[in-house]
Amino acid sequence: MKKLLESITGIKNMNNDDPRLSVVSGIAKMFVGELVETARLVMVKRNETGHIRPCHIRESYRRLKLQGKVPQRTVPRLFC
Repeated sequence: MKKLLESITGIKNMNNDDPRLSVVSGIAKMFVGELVETARLVMVKRNETGHIRPCHIRESYRRLKLQGKVPQRTVPRLFC
């Protein structure tokens, strides 16, 4: 997470106790929690039990994207 934040902000040599690092880590953790929670709901709707599979995560991501809970890219990709 530290390397990701350094590449986005351009700030080098960020400390592990930097509050910005904690904030971004918290937001990422909340997003993953929402993704897993929605994946469990997908499993319940399909009457499936056991572990969350990639198909559940993909459906969960699709649903969150439709709800507007997935951040959109503001800068277009250069290649792709």
